[in-house]
Amino acid sequence: MGRKRIGIFSSIDAGNDAALRYLILQLNTLQSGFEFEFLTHGPEDRLILMLTRDEPLSREAVREECEGFRQRMTDRVSMLGSVFQTREAIPPDRLVVLTKATLTNNFYSLRQDGVSIIALGNWERWMAPPSILEFVLTLTVREAIATVSPRLRGSVHLGTKGCVCDVTPVLSDVRQKVMSSYLCGYCRTAMAEDGVSDLIPAVEKMLSKSWIGSADDPSSPAGVVSALGHDLFIVKGLEPTMWERLRSTLRREGAQQLVTSVSSVFVAVAVAALIVTLGLK
Repeated sequence: MGRKRIGIFSSIDAGNDAALRYLILQLNTLQSGFEFEFLTHGPEDRLILMLTRDEPLSREAVREECEGFRQRMTDRVSMLGSVFQTREAIPPDRLVVLTKATLTNNFYSLRQDGVSIIALGNWERWMAPPSILEFVLTLTVREAIATVSPRLRGSVHLGTKGCVCDVTPVLSDVRQKVMSSYLCGYCRTAMAEDGVSDLIPAVEKMLSKSWIGSADDPSSPAGVVSALGHDLFIVKGLEPTMWERLRSTLRREGAQQLVTSVSSVFVAVAVAALIVTLGLK
C-alpha cells in the first residue's frame, strides 16, 4: 500500500497557528505510511461558515455538508494545481477540518464522505494536561487510522482503555486516550484483518509522545514550538493566559536571569533607601 495523504484544513482563527501546523507536519518525519499536508479552503465555503458559528451544531446538519465540501475542495485542488502547474494535484485520500465548533451531545468528531471534522469547542482548560495541541495531534492520527482501516471508521470499543479508538462518551475520558495514546490489541487485529498491519508501526510512532522531546532542548519539536511562543508543558489552550506567558518567559530566560532581575531590584531598593536616609540627615 502506498502512502496515504491526509489534507488538513484549519478554521481555527485563534491561537498559535504556526505551532499547531509545525507539530502536525512533524508527523511526516516520523514515518512514511501517512503524509499530512495543509490546504486552504475558500473564504466563503458553506461548511467552514457553518463551523464558525457561535452555537452548538447538529452533527447531522454538519454531515449533510461534507459531501459538497469534498467536491468543492477536489475542484479547488485541481484548479490550483493547474494554475501553479504542480505535479501532485490529486486531492488527498482524506480531508480533516480542525475547528473550534461545538457539536451537540458532547461529540468532538465525525466522519462522512471522506471528510473528518475535529471540533474543539467542548474542550475545557481543566482537561489539561494534555494541552489542546496534544488533543489535536492524537485526534488527527485517529482520522489517519480511519482512512486505511474500514473496521476502525465507526465507534470501536466502549470501554476506556487509553486506546486512540476509545469512544469516550464522557468528555473527560478523552484525556485518557490522549495521554495514554496507544493502539489496543483489538484495533491492532482489526488493522491486520483490513490488510494494513504494515502501518501499525507508523501509527505507534505517531502516537508515542517521546518524539516531542523537552522544551529545554532547542533542537527538539517541543523546543521549536517553545521558540514559536507556545510551551507545550505550560500553555494549556490555544492561547496562553497572562500567567502561562509569564511562566514560559521565565523558563526561556532561565533561573539565572530571574536571580539577576531580583538582585537588580534589591540593589535599586537599597540605593533608594540609602538616598532617603542621607537626605533626612
